[in-house]
Amino acid sequence: MSTPILRAQGLQALSGEHRLLTGIDLDIRPGEITVVIGESGAGKTTLGLALQGEHHAGIALAGRVDLRGTDLLGLPTARRRATRATVIGYLPQHPAGVLNPVRRIGSVLDELAAVRHGTREASATAVAEALEAAQLDPTQFLRRYPHQLSGGQQQRVALAQALIGRPEVLVLDEPATGLDAITKSETVAALTRLAGRGTAAVLLTHDLTLARRLADEIVVLLDGRIVERGPASRLPQEPAHAYTRSLLAAEPRLPTEPRTPHAADPASGLHARGLGKTANGKRLLDDVDLHVPSGRCVAIVGRSGAGKTTLARCLAGLTRPDTGQVLLDGVPLAADIQRRDRRQRTQVQYVHQNSQASFDEFRPVAAQIARTARFARGLGGEQARAEAESMLEALGLTSSQAARRPGALSGGQLQRAALARALLARPAALICDEITSGQDLINQAELLDLLAEAARTTAVGLVLISHDLPAIAGIADEIHVLEAGRRVEHAATHELLTRPRTAIARDLLPGASCGAASTGGGT
Repeated sequence: MSTPILRAQGLQALSGEHRLLTGIDLDIRPGEITVVIGESGAGKTTLGLALQGEHHAGIALAGRVDLRGTDLLGLPTARRRATRATVIGYLPQHPAGVLNPVRRIGSVLDELAAVRHGTREASATAVAEALEAAQLDPTQFLRRYPHQLSGGQQQRVALAQALIGRPEVLVLDEPATGLDAITKSETVAALTRLAGRGTAAVLLTHDLTLARRLADEIVVLLDGRIVERGPASRLPQEPAHAYTRSLLAAEPRLPTEPRTPHAADPASGLHARGLGKTANGKRLLDDVDLHVPSGRCVAIVGRSGAGKTTLARCLAGLTRPDTGQVLLDGVPLAADIQRRDRRQRTQVQYVHQNSQASFDEFRPVAAQIARTARFARGLGGEQARAEAESMLEALGLTSSQAARRPGALSGGQLQRAALARALLARPAALICDEITSGQDLINQAELLDLLAEAARTTAVGLVLISHDLPAIAGIADEIHVLEAGRRVEHAATHELLTRPRTAIARDLLPGASCGAASTGGGT
């Protein structure tokens, strides 16, 4: 057995009196992939930072984190960062946070490579290797800015940045967030190749499919403690801990029977007619039609960059289409949300893919959510706070968690808070962009059940933008497939899952792209 590159011993993280990590022991060895799974708020992101000797404000670390025998926790900040800089690469959960919004992708990669590798030739080779590993076409991405990329594309650019220095250890926080089945398989293949070359990796994720396909060892984290660990081949078959069993039981599966859709008035709900959008000479949407009747759920799927988020933003009035029209209950809506009246803005709610960016970082989450109930529905302060707390509790956030600022919550917790805010407005149409992407399986199932109940009881029309067909297939009445900005296929959910007509729809089905990668970690 090889000597660990990185080792945590008795690692602890405390925020005041609250323990975020307790007694964590991990050995990270060359060529091995360790996957840490656990629910939102279990401590995965805190662990990922702690393995680099880092932490968020207000958190104190204790124990040891040895990088080739040097305790990172015992070093001054500047020396610690210099020590780990050429050894550890890091992909954060929110990739936009490490992408420079005012610089082109290629310029940043070139600069990072020059710092790490010196010569122009070596730098160019490193950039090419990083782009290949992250499955990015240099002819398409190098001249773009981050805001011109989809969430999945931003994820892959951030991965390329982490790989540019050829690190010996990769710490990846939710590396498959926002990735469709095709791109996820390409990412699995890339990480498997890296492990085969000796790179060690720590994957922090809620994605059991990813864990099965990549892990040499799976570590289960609950409330900051390791409650179970073992080889990937054993845990899914013989979980010893009740929490691991509950995670496996909550794993979504494609429905075997067709849904009986809610009866709907064909004139009701949200309509899009002939939506088109071009930016920087690239066609983002091309003559897209969509109907979301009241009380029904429509899912929009497609590869990263297919135009899903652009469509969602056009429906919400956040992006102005070049052509076409959006209507609500037969009434045309202004293309720009600023030109919609207060009622229209309230009636169409949008839950962003990047939930962190949709909150004021300096104000408590609960106060921001209560503000929606006050302004959208005219509630008094006390009633707004009570409704906000009730909705947050229904979505799995405690009052103490909701009293924190956004930076103190996990990505999955912020997604649920953003959904609570939208539901409090009591909209006629609710657009959710990758609402399941940051959720562990248990919270994901509860969240989707709540959305399905909202559609049934309040007649809200749901638009679910997603890359995860098993997650949304259980509540979607129909699925629309986008490719290169065009709607290439749409059908009732069961029909599309069992008889897809297009190659892209077949490729997006779970398991269709699994041949792109092996099932082991690379040892």
